[in-house]
Amino acid sequence: MKKNILPNLLLLLLIIQSCTTKKQILYLQDLDKYSNISLTYATAKIQPNDILKIDVSDLNPIVAAPFNVNAVSSGQSSVEMMKLSGYLVSPLGNITMPILNEINVAGLTPIDLENKIKSLLINEGYLVNPTVQVRVLNNKFTILGEVNSPGVIPFTEGSISLLEAIGMAGDLNNTAIRKDVKIIRELEGKRIVYHIDLTTASWMSNPDFRIRQNDVIVVMPNKVKVNSGGVIKDPLQVIGVLGTLLAIYLLIKQ
Repeated sequence: MKKNILPNLLLLLLIIQSCTTKKQILYLQDLDKYSNISLTYATAKIQPNDILKIDVSDLNPIVAAPFNVNAVSSGQSSVEMMKLSGYLVSPLGNITMPILNEINVAGLTPIDLENKIKSLLINEGYLVNPTVQVRVLNNKFTILGEVNSPGVIPFTEGSISLLEAIGMAGDLNNTAIRKDVKIIRELEGKRIVYHIDLTTASWMSNPDFRIRQNDVIVVMPNKVKVNSGGVIKDPLQVIGVLGTLLAIYLLIKQ
């Protein structure tokens, strides 16, 4: 009977060492603490390689028609067709519109650009009371790492919440590190990295943590997943491996 104690004890230690606690898995564990907090929303700015759909209208459709030469007919109004006919923002942040020619859109939100085009049309005497609508057609984010469906995922809104993005990727795996999810964002020529702890709700009211065009979300694996790849980095893993070998040896010897 005593001969079985050592291998059983070693196996028990192995199980404990590989366990993940509830505090490492559960989302938003203090959500009630952050209830009824006012929310703010930040409008994403136009970036290079964005594809813009720009519609110009007026009480007299004939005078507005020359500014809509890239418009797609109703029979071809799929998103992909609109992308092909949209205005591609150059690396310098410019687009070229009919008659108005080159317009710099760098650092502007879609609403800012609507107002800018409207002012140009009025000040240049082309239209009296125009209506301008601007929309980004190729909104997408990339999510990598410990999620069920990693990849590049499109969305139609101006921005979405991080939890929505994770949901669109099929949720995190049990091997994901929830305390340090990274959002990588390129903004005005700089790369910014945000670190978010999903086990708390403290980040939810921060508008910077909403997912925007071209964001990259990286979800790192925990030690158990990393160690299972064949690289021993944790002393506890070394003990676990040695314990397993010893347990197998003792079982065979019996």
